[in-house]
Amino acid sequence: MNEFADLSKKEMLRHTGLIAQVAGLTRFIYDDGNERGLPAVRVRNGSGLDFTVLPGRNIDIYNLEYKGINLSFFYKNGLTSPERVSYTHNEFLGQNSGGMLYTSGLQNCGPENETEGLFQPLHGRIHAMSAENVSTKAYFDDDEHYHFEVSGKTREARLFGHNLTLSRTITAELNSNSIMLADIIENETCRDTLYSMMYHINFGYPFLDEGTEIVVSGRTVSTARTESSIKFFNDRFLMSAPIDNFEEHLYFHDVPADDNGRCHALIINHKLNLAVELSYSKAAMYYLVEWKSMGSGDYALGVMPSTSLLRGRHDELEANALSKLSAFSKTETGVIFTVIDGEKAIASRTAEVRSI
Repeated sequence: MNEFADLSKKEMLRHTGLIAQVAGLTRFIYDDGNERGLPAVRVRNGSGLDFTVLPGRNIDIYNLEYKGINLSFFYKNGLTSPERVSYTHNEFLGQNSGGMLYTSGLQNCGPENETEGLFQPLHGRIHAMSAENVSTKAYFDDDEHYHFEVSGKTREARLFGHNLTLSRTITAELNSNSIMLADIIENETCRDTLYSMMYHINFGYPFLDEGTEIVVSGRTVSTARTESSIKFFNDRFLMSAPIDNFEEHLYFHDVPADDNGRCHALIINHKLNLAVELSYSKAAMYYLVEWKSMGSGDYALGVMPSTSLLRGRHDELEANALSKLSAFSKTETGVIFTVIDGEKAIASRTAEVRSI
């Protein structure tokens, strides 16, 4: 922990000309390449967490570093402004940016398909929507804890059709190792609406490396989607070094919740003695999807809470497997990122998570 961890507000102000010396929140606009014109917010919270939020892309999280170590996976396309995104056949892989977290949904999760006469792009449209009513705050609360907050609302709608909004708030506290993402999905029509959603959380090198592993409850039930995934099923939780021309694998994990109804997954790099814990509500996100991409150049690990099994809207409708929002109703969901630093702390939390 840093020396200022337990300083009062007065002591913090005595020690600094501006709190920005140790932590801060900065709004800016990218001004080069395909990301030109994209608004963003950088947050440094003093503990070593340094991350960028994209109001121009659904208030998703693009990069995340801890003490200078990158945790995120960037698609080789680079960061792209949503104004340059076109919803055409097979274009997602050439236009999506990846990053620490992008949101899949709200009408489609999984492969592109055509449903009820409408084209549904791979992983939906919400991740390429710009937020409105964007607000950023950095402030002391009544208990003298200093907070950073980014919030706003994104809308996915269609004339004569659905009208879903996603209100998101991302918060971090000075000197904390956690980032809290809270969402409210609201149906602003007089008709029941079916939706799906997934937090596409993507880890990359150097945090992702040979020997990086996933730890979940020992009572987790896992399945594989493809024959190749089945072939490597026993290694599903252990990462290899990059392998040339190696195909991706996909696994679905039914993770039991703790006494508070929350599921937990640890992603651990033992070489760095560094881990990230993901925590989410089982009632809101029924599955944990693992996207294991060990191919060279596309070397990534996705650990992704989801409402569905990523079959795409067409097949999910046929399976009666989409979530429903009644007319004018709303639901809450979210995910918490916590960085765990140090061998002893990781070992202790590993034992706790396995025992859930």
